[in-house]
Amino acid sequence: MQKRALVVCAAAAVLGLAAAVLGFAAERFKNKAFVRSDVFRCEYRRTPALGCGVLAALLSLAAVALVTAASGCFGRFGAAALPPERRRGCARNACAAVSWLWVLSAAVSFLYGASRNAGGTGGFTAVRRQPGQNGGGGGLDFVCNELRDGVFASASIQAVIAIACAITAYVDALQQRNRTPTLGVAMGQPNQAPVAYPAQPPYDAYGANKQPAGTA
Repeated sequence: MQKRALVVCAAAAVLGLAAAVLGFAAERFKNKAFVRSDVFRCEYRRTPALGCGVLAALLSLAAVALVTAASGCFGRFGAAALPPERRRGCARNACAAVSWLWVLSAAVSFLYGASRNAGGTGGFTAVRRQPGQNGGGGGLDFVCNELRDGVFASASIQAVIAIACAITAYVDALQQRNRTPTLGVAMGQPNQAPVAYPAQPPYDAYGANKQPAGTA
């Protein structure tokens, strides 16, 4: 593999690993968002999960964008390939499309989780009480709405899968380019067979015999 390709793959892997680490860190910090509640509202504090989520979204998007740009949008290599290579190219493009879908889903989850850790106040959420709970019948409980568990963790996993798919498509594109023969362009006139011209008659236009060359 070319040195440039190794650098691109290594950079994308580092960005994806950093995004995953930040996502799992945000998952831990999010539990510190809730402060207290009264009869009117719920109060939340800003946590480090805000910055971790935003940075993780940017890093994951940057990793897939880097691989896509380095590969020429996965469509430049092997344009004149044979039918088996075209089928492989379709599979590669599908893998690249899946990588973008995954990374966009991960970025949305990162940003959503980050927005829920920005601090401020909020209202209550009505939750149906189970029959027999707290010694009473069914009813509604009003609780503070908190970010559910697993949002940042699942986003981290999605980002890693997306970047792995993008790198796989990129490496396959490089391999197809190396397998595709380079077609040379012929310059100048093509080779032609010599043309035989009929011999000149030994007399001139007036019917007289021509003098041999070199004689007076």
